[in-house]
Amino acid sequence: MPNGLAGGVAVVAVTVLAFALLIVIHELGHFLAARASGMRVERFSLGFGPTVWKRQRGPTEWAVSVLPLGGYVRIAGMTPGEEIDPADGSAYCNQPAWRRFLVIVAGPGMNYVAALLLGAALALTVGFPQPAAGPVVGEALPGSPAAAAGLRPGDRVVAVDGVPVATWQELVAQVMARPGKAMRLTLDRDGAALTVEATPRDDGGVGRLGVAQGSRLVRAPGLAAAVAQSFASTNERAGAVLAGLGQMITGKQKAELRGPVGIAQEMARSARQGAARFLGMVWFISIVLALFNLLPVPALDGGRLVFLAYEIVTRRRVNQRVENAVHLAGFVLLLALILSVTLFGDLARLLRGR
Repeated sequence: MPNGLAGGVAVVAVTVLAFALLIVIHELGHFLAARASGMRVERFSLGFGPTVWKRQRGPTEWAVSVLPLGGYVRIAGMTPGEEIDPADGSAYCNQPAWRRFLVIVAGPGMNYVAALLLGAALALTVGFPQPAAGPVVGEALPGSPAAAAGLRPGDRVVAVDGVPVATWQELVAQVMARPGKAMRLTLDRDGAALTVEATPRDDGGVGRLGVAQGSRLVRAPGLAAAVAQSFASTNERAGAVLAGLGQMITGKQKAELRGPVGIAQEMARSARQGAARFLGMVWFISIVLALFNLLPVPALDGGRLVFLAYEIVTRRRVNQRVENAVHLAGFVLLLALILSVTLFGDLARLLRGR
């Protein structure tokens, strides 16, 4: 990526476009499933707030709004309080529950499919990012204890305070157990042994060194191998994300949430490190979007799927006022969480240089 002001503008532009594309892919899943089910899609919007561009194509109005940090598809009969003729077969509310279920699950499904396709393309061209063998440093984050200690990409951590470490997980465990305490890191740098001292940041009783794991690019020998590698790696990463979420819920791991600003910051950082690293980050975020939207939380796709699953099993529709109230409350709480994470997490990290 280029340096200077032009390079910074290019990084921001690429980051915004990539984030917007992931949203479009998600909403396109809802759109295609709705159209395939015979539903009438009234609006497809990228972003929220005042409209800066719109065009009518058939029954659908396509729009771009000021804030590109989201988007939505408005299907006839899906908005609470909407006046819909019970005989209108193109309305969402008049469709069978299983069709409505497919329309909702199609959004996260498209993000998952996009991750598979992007992973296969990466594996076939520049190479698919795979974790380096052992505790190898990939990046010392700016302003972090790792950067202050002089850690460099490619450094292999051999021991912590004389205790040998053989895997990245062992290194992470040693760091997390030493919040605010100086420790000696024995390194292998280009075949030469050296020792540096680092003091992990105390993050609520958990040590944080501010170092990313090293990775290597592995190219697949052909299309079939690329698809297989993408399928295995995508599912493996999805499993790791779910396992991490489970540890956060049970209190075994401290939650470190990131909002839109934090995600954009990570994407911009990866963009400065080259196309392969950036596309790998987009691949990962696509997986996270698919999983996040499937969480059984009101206002998310997963919350709607819970009500639809209940309807399919019991053959009884939940009272719409109750369901709408639950989703509204969930939306307010989710918005409050995003604002809180952005103000006290993303922006705080940004000000600290992380």
